[in-house]
Amino acid sequence: MAVAAQLVAPLAAPHDTSAKGGDGVGKEDNDVFVPRTVAPLVGRAAELAELQTTLDAAFGGGAGTRAAVAVVGGDAGVGKTRLLSELVDAAKQRGALVLIGHCVDLGDNPPPYLPFSEAFARLAADEPALVDDLLTSHPAIARLLPGRSSTSPDDRLDRGQLFESVLAAFVQLAAKAPVLVIVEDLHWADMATRDLLGFLYTRVSTEPLAIVASYRSDDLHRRHPLRQTLAQWARLPAVTRVQLDPLSSAEVRSLVSAIHPAPLAEHDLTSIVTRADGNAFFAEELVAAAEQCADPQHLPWQLADLLLVRLDRLSADAREVVRIAAVAGRRVSHDMLSAVVAFPPDRLDGALRDAVDSNVLQFTPSGRGYTFRHALLGEAVYDDLLPGERVRLHAAYAAVLLERPERSRAELARHALASHDIETAYTASVEAGDEAMSVAAPQEALKQYETALELRSQLTEPPGNPVDLVVALVDAALAAGQASRGRRLASQGLAELPPDAPDSDRAHLLYAVARAAVDSESEGESMDAAADALRLTPPEPGTFRVRVAALYSRINLIRGRDVEAERWALEAIDAADTLGKPAAATEARTTLAMLRRRSSEPDEVAAQLRDIVEQARANGEVAAEIRSRYNLGGLYYEQGLLAEAEAAFENAWHRARDLGRPWSLFGLDARAMVGTLRHQRGNWDAALEILDGSAEMPPHAVSARLRSAALIVQVGRGAADAADGDALREFWPVESLIANSSVLAMLEAHAQHRRADDALALIDEAVEILADVWQEEWFLGRIRFSSLGLRACSGAVREAPAAQRAALVERAGVLFADGRTAEQKGLPIGRRPGVEAVAWSARLEAEWAYLRWVAGIDPPDEDAHVAAWHAAIDAFGYGNVAEQTLCRVRLAEVLRAAGRTAEATEQADLARAAARSMKAAPLLDELRALGSAGRPGASAPAGFAALTEREREVLDLLVDARTNRQIASRLYISEKTVSVHVSNILAKLGVRSRAEAAALARTR
Repeated sequence: MAVAAQLVAPLAAPHDTSAKGGDGVGKEDNDVFVPRTVAPLVGRAAELAELQTTLDAAFGGGAGTRAAVAVVGGDAGVGKTRLLSELVDAAKQRGALVLIGHCVDLGDNPPPYLPFSEAFARLAADEPALVDDLLTSHPAIARLLPGRSSTSPDDRLDRGQLFESVLAAFVQLAAKAPVLVIVEDLHWADMATRDLLGFLYTRVSTEPLAIVASYRSDDLHRRHPLRQTLAQWARLPAVTRVQLDPLSSAEVRSLVSAIHPAPLAEHDLTSIVTRADGNAFFAEELVAAAEQCADPQHLPWQLADLLLVRLDRLSADAREVVRIAAVAGRRVSHDMLSAVVAFPPDRLDGALRDAVDSNVLQFTPSGRGYTFRHALLGEAVYDDLLPGERVRLHAAYAAVLLERPERSRAELARHALASHDIETAYTASVEAGDEAMSVAAPQEALKQYETALELRSQLTEPPGNPVDLVVALVDAALAAGQASRGRRLASQGLAELPPDAPDSDRAHLLYAVARAAVDSESEGESMDAAADALRLTPPEPGTFRVRVAALYSRINLIRGRDVEAERWALEAIDAADTLGKPAAATEARTTLAMLRRRSSEPDEVAAQLRDIVEQARANGEVAAEIRSRYNLGGLYYEQGLLAEAEAAFENAWHRARDLGRPWSLFGLDARAMVGTLRHQRGNWDAALEILDGSAEMPPHAVSARLRSAALIVQVGRGAADAADGDALREFWPVESLIANSSVLAMLEAHAQHRRADDALALIDEAVEILADVWQEEWFLGRIRFSSLGLRACSGAVREAPAAQRAALVERAGVLFADGRTAEQKGLPIGRRPGVEAVAWSARLEAEWAYLRWVAGIDPPDEDAHVAAWHAAIDAFGYGNVAEQTLCRVRLAEVLRAAGRTAEATEQADLARAAARSMKAAPLLDELRALGSAGRPGASAPAGFAALTEREREVLDLLVDARTNRQIASRLYISEKTVSVHVSNILAKLGVRSRAEAAALARTR
C-alpha cells in the first residue's frame, strides 16, 4: 500500500482529527496521525484573518479573483495545524474543495511528491469520477497515484510535464468549485516537492485557487535546504508569509481555562503558563499531567521523550554542553558556560555552533549568552541527568559564582542548595533577599528569605540574629501583598523565641506581627501586639519607638478610637522631630491628617496629604507614600469628587507598581478602587480593563480581589451570575473587601433574577462574616445590602401569588429597618456620612416605597413615590452613573404607570443612553419592558394604545420607509432621539424590525 494511503490527515476532518491545539509534535515517530480533541483556537485572530484574506482573494469571484499562496511557519506545537483547521472550515463553508497532503520524516530518501500523492489519493477515494476525468485530461497525474499508472517504471516522465499537469489539474478542479490545497510539515519535504510548490507559486494567476504550506521553524537548522527555498519564495509578490509566534501568558491562561474548566490552583496555573512558554501543545500536555500526576510539576515522560529527540541529532560535544547549560537554568552567559565546561575555546565554539544551528540553544537578546529554544527542553535535559551528575555540575557553577561577587546571589543560592552546600546557600539566600528588595522585587525577596529561614535550622552555628531575618521576611511579604503569610511567619518566629530573649528582639517581632495583622484585617491582634511592643520599648525617643507608636496610632484610627489615635500620632511626631528624623513619623502624619478630616476643611486636609506624599517620596518611605496617596483618593471619594478620586487612586496604584509593590495592601486596593470608580462613572470597559490581572500572574488572593471588583460590572452586563461570586467564598472570612464586592455583585444578580430568598439568605451570611471581621455589627455597607435586598424582593413580589405578598413585604420590612439602623449606628458619634452613604439611604427609602407599590400593600401616594426616586437620582448625581441609571429606570416605570408619559419618556431616554454606553443588557431589557410594565394587576396600555403622540408620528414616517435622518429632519429632532423612539415602538408593538412595525401599522 502506498505511504500516502496509510496516513490519516489531521486536517481532513478538522473537528475529529486535529491536534489538540498544537500541531502534532512528534509526528516523525508515527506513520499514523492519531485523532485528538480540538481545543478552542486562542490568540490567533490576526493570523487567521490574514489567511482568510487569501481565501477572499481567491474565492471572491468576479474580475478581481486571483489565486493566492501562503506559507505558515512556527515552532512545533505552537498551533499551526489548529489554525489551518479553522481555515479548512472557512473554505468548506464557501463550498470549496479541500486537498490536504503531508510531508513525513522517512529518512534521507523520502519518496518524491509525497504530499501531492496523498492529496490525489484521498481525492480518488472520495471522488473517483472526478479523478478519472483528471487522468483523462492529464494522464501524467497517474504517476502520483500508485496503482493507477499503466506505464512501466523504466518510462521517464519529463518533470516539466508533471508540473504542468499538476497545475492544470488544480485549474480544472477550480473551474467547478474553489480549491484549497494544504501541504503540511514542509520541513520534511523532498527537493521534488519543494520545486513543485515553487513552480505552482509562480504560475497560478486568476484561478479560484489557494495553496497554503506549513513548516516547523525550529526544525530549520542552519544548513536545512528549506531555508534557501523560503528565502526565494519570500521575494515572490504572490506569497504571503505568516509566522506564528508563541502565545502570550494571558492567551495560554485562556487556553488552559478552555481545556480544563475546573479551577486550577493559582500556583499550578502559573506554573503551566510559565513552563509552556507560549506553546499550545506544551500547555495541554502540562494540563494533562496536572490532572493525572500527584506532582503537577512533573514533566510527562511522553513530552520529555519528544523533546529529547532533538539531542540525538547533536554531536557528543554539543550534547555535553547542552547538559551543562541545562543545569544553569533557562539561560546561561557565555563566560559562565566557558568557565564550567572543560573544553578548549575552539572545541566549545564548535559544540555551541552545533547546538545553535540545531535550534536547541539560541542567543539571548544581548548576544552574550544562550537560552533554550523551549523552556521545557531545558527542563527535560535537566531531568535526564543522573543525580550525581547534577550535584557535581551545580557545585561547579557555585564555585565559579563564589569567585564572582558581582553575579546574582540568587543564582549562587540555587546552585549551592542543589549541591548540598547549606552554609553557602543560607548566606547567599539572605543576600539574594536583600538584593531583591533593593531592586523592588519583593516576591522574589520573600522566596529567598523563606528559603534562608528553612536552611537556618540545619546550620550548627547560624550567623546573625534570626529576628532580623523574620522582620525582613515580613517586610517582603507585606510589599508582595501576602500579609497573611507574613503574619503566620512572624507569629511563628515569636513563638519560637526563647524565654530569656532580649526585650528588643521580642518587641521587634511583636511589631512585625502587628504590621502583618493590620494588613490582613486582624485589628484586634494587631492592637495587642503593637501595645506589647510599645510596653517593651524604652520610652526615650528612638526610631523604633517612633515607628511602633505610629503603627499603634493607625490601628486606633481603624478601630474608631480617635483620641488614642491622635495621642500616639503626636507622640511619634514629637519623638521623630527630637531625633532629627522627621521621615520616621511619616505614617503618623498621615494618620493625623486623616483624623483632622473630621474637623478641617477637605481642601486643607488634601493639601496636607499631598505634602506628606512628597516628603515620603523624598525620604524613601515607600509604604507611607503609597498609603498617603491612597488616603488622598479616599478623601476625594468621601466628598463625591469621583474624577479626582479616580486620578488619585490611579496615581497610588501606578506608584506602587513602579516601586515593585503592585500587590501591597494600598497598591492593590487603589487599583481595585480605580475599577470601582470607573464602574460607578459608567466607564465599564475601562473598569474591566484595569481589573484584569490575568496576564500579570498575581498571587491567588490578589487575583480574587481583582475578580471580585470586576464581578459587579460583569453582572451588570448580564455576563455573570451569583455562582461566579460563590467561587470566591473561600476568601470571605479573611479578605473582607473580596467578601463585600462579591456579595454586592451577587445581590444584584439575585435582584435581576427575582430571587428574594437567595438574596435575604446571602445578606444574613455576609453580615455575620463582615461584622466578625470588622468588629462592627452596624456598618454603613448594610444600607446598600438592604437596598439591593429590597430590589430582589420587589421582583419576587411581581411573580408571587397575591396570598404570599404580605409575608414577603413583612420580611422585606425587617431588611428596611436594618438599613435604617445602619444609617444611625454605622458611624462613630460626631462623624458625618459621605455622599455615597447619603445616596444609598435615599435609595433605601425609594426601594421600600417601590416594593409596597408593586405589592399593593400600604402603597405610597403618587407624589411621594415619585419624589423618593427623584431624591435618589439627585443623591447619586455626584457622578455615580451606574446607580443613577437604575433609579431612572424605576422612576420611568412609576411615571408611566401614573400616566405622566412625557416625564417617563424623558427618564427612560436618559437611562437608555447610559445603559447602552455601559452595555448594561439587563437594564436595557427592563427599559424594553416598560411599554407594558406597571403595577401587578393594574391594566396598562399595550400595542398601539401605548404609543405616545411623538412615537405615532415616527411610526407614520416608518410606514413611508423614511430613514432616521429623514425622520429627524422632518420632525426637527436628533437622529439619536429618533433611534430611541424607534426602539420604544418596536418594544411596544412586540416586533423585531422597522419593516414589521410598518407592516403592522399598514394593517390598521
